[in-house]
Amino acid sequence: MELQAIEQSGKRVLTTSQLAESFNVNPKIINRNFQRNKVHYEQGKHFFALTGEDLKGFKAERQEDASLKFVSVLYLWTEQGAWLHAKSLNNEKAREAYSALVDGYYNLADKMKSPEFLIAIQDEKILEMAEKINKMEKGMMTIQTQMQNQITLNSGEQRRLQKAVGERAFTLEKDSTARGQVFRGIYSAIKKQFAVKSYRDVKQHQLQKAIRFVEKWNG
Repeated sequence: MELQAIEQSGKRVLTTSQLAESFNVNPKIINRNFQRNKVHYEQGKHFFALTGEDLKGFKAERQEDASLKFVSVLYLWTEQGAWLHAKSLNNEKAREAYSALVDGYYNLADKMKSPEFLIAIQDEKILEMAEKINKMEKGMMTIQTQMQNQITLNSGEQRRLQKAVGERAFTLEKDSTARGQVFRGIYSAIKKQFAVKSYRDVKQHQLQKAIRFVEKWNG
């Protein structure tokens, strides 16, 4: 595929249509991929956005290009921007197309030795690592929360629940001989409400809810 050479700020670039044609995808996929991952793209490094008079001048030089007719913001992709798109598309054809662009259009081979390019690649790798660490931390937090939600009442918390049961039983039944039935009724209600075999199996994070349940229990 022969591409019309375009330069912007001393860098070779491609329009969205040219990049999509190179990767054999619809231009909408390139645009959607950019919008979803916009935080990773840096203007001047991965792309240039032409608007206003700059866009008007660009269109005037390429009046035969129908894809530019209704464009209000034109994105021009550098080799690093093309690399991010190829990586996001994550398929063999995109990687092969990117390799062809490097060799046949961007002439990236000569630039790979420059400190600027190596630093840019390192920046991308650091960003990938940061994203992986962030995902791992979120996963660990989820596991920790799940584990904490399974911890049952310790001895002190059991006594707090027992005290709440005792106070409620004494409030509801003044006759000491009949009070035992109230105790059994409250404990039975706790087991049913929290789906446990014993009040001791109530989870720690449910303690306050269990105490409020007892305080409102009426038999």
